[in-house]
Amino acid sequence: MKSILTAVIFLALMMTLRGQQNFSDFIDSANQISNPADRILYIESYVAHLDTAGAPVIEEDTAYFVYYGTAASVEIAGDFNGWGGDGTWICNKIDGTGFFWYSHVFESTARLDYKFILNGSNWILDPLNPLAVSGGYGPNSELAMPGYVQPWEIHEYVGVEKGAIESFNLFSPELNKNFSVQVYLPPGYSASGYSYPAVYVHDGQEYLSLAGMDHVIDNLLDSLKIDPLIGIFIRPNNRNEEYGFSQRYTYAQFIAETLVPYIDSTFRTIASKEFRLTMGTSLGGNISGLISYTYPNLFANSGWHSPAFWVNDLEVAKLYAGGYKDIKIYFTEGTYEDLGVDWVAFTNSLTEEGYQFDWAEYYEGHSWGHWRATIDDMLKYFFPVGNAPLDIPDLRYHEFSSARLFPNPFIDNAVIVFDISQSGNYTLQVYNQLGQLVKTENYLLIGTGPTSIQLNARGLESGAYYFTISGMNKNYSGKMLKQ
Repeated sequence: MKSILTAVIFLALMMTLRGQQNFSDFIDSANQISNPADRILYIESYVAHLDTAGAPVIEEDTAYFVYYGTAASVEIAGDFNGWGGDGTWICNKIDGTGFFWYSHVFESTARLDYKFILNGSNWILDPLNPLAVSGGYGPNSELAMPGYVQPWEIHEYVGVEKGAIESFNLFSPELNKNFSVQVYLPPGYSASGYSYPAVYVHDGQEYLSLAGMDHVIDNLLDSLKIDPLIGIFIRPNNRNEEYGFSQRYTYAQFIAETLVPYIDSTFRTIASKEFRLTMGTSLGGNISGLISYTYPNLFANSGWHSPAFWVNDLEVAKLYAGGYKDIKIYFTEGTYEDLGVDWVAFTNSLTEEGYQFDWAEYYEGHSWGHWRATIDDMLKYFFPVGNAPLDIPDLRYHEFSSARLFPNPFIDNAVIVFDISQSGNYTLQVYNQLGQLVKTENYLLIGTGPTSIQLNARGLESGAYYFTISGMNKNYSGKMLKQ
């Protein structure tokens, strides 16, 4: 009789491992085994399978969290229940075993952080889950539903050219303290001789250590998704006060009156508001919004990851909803976080005020897993490839009139259209993103008014380029993207 029972257990287990039995059937089968030793054998065989397959077990839209071990009770806290603020999830237990489980339905693209709580106080990672995400308070286990796409751009790859990072301390007379700053310089910076957009990143040390933002920039540049840029990563001294409370306006003054002038005088930045971005997460998003609204003459771009606008009675949200300034905005928020803002109403207000903006909502929580995976979208929105002007040595960009290229992007051939005031000889020069001259053509143009020249770019590699046309004491410039 025992051998028949063992065979039944073995058959049920094999059906489970081969996908012919779902998780609920597995639980039912385990509960139907009356012999405690056989039940434990059945469960341990299944757990051994999960050691390879991983957990949580996901079936369609349902995730089954599994813990097996010695514990009197197991609870789950994570993004999905406010890390226990909305009540922890108490796991079910198969009688007479150390097998605990809990099921919940999630959206197909959800990605959320969580931990197990053993015996009411011992917070641990999920031992059966190989996925973990670093956070400000240490790593968390990650639930990634089948439709979620893992971010490739956060990793370091062999063969991708890397930017350099310089570090220094800068004294703030506004706050009477030093700030630690790291500056990312894009590949080719030293040799290029031209200027770059600047991204001012609050919580900069965490954007580097927890989000790999330097790798993100490297990979986006390598794949021609953004223009080269300089990243300024600022570490706070008293984060809450500087970003959200008593020192927020003084910190904004430090950024505007001390840091920006220092960066512009020390590094080759494009000293124009259109090519400066301030960005941050949570309270860092709050201070980014406050800085750009207070100093729109310096920052025409403002990026917010899960902005904690709830502080100061929604101060920053009310500023933007109550009056227009020339600021371009991109922000993200998660459906599993409460930031105190009705985002639909807020974006309607931005539209009514006339702001240029975009935003994205994700089935995520308030975590670095959310933020690190959306840095690329933010940078691509503000600095798409071909957007930044090239600072050609001895020929400043503002001395040029614009010329238009059709089509753009193009494959091999395009037409450049511009106005001339007199006949004469004109020279077309094409530069790559390193400021290197890659093509020169000479033209004799007759007449005045709108004219055009044919550009043959065969032989040039795909990528972003800048062109100039000079002649008869006139200069023209433009950007182009060759496919």
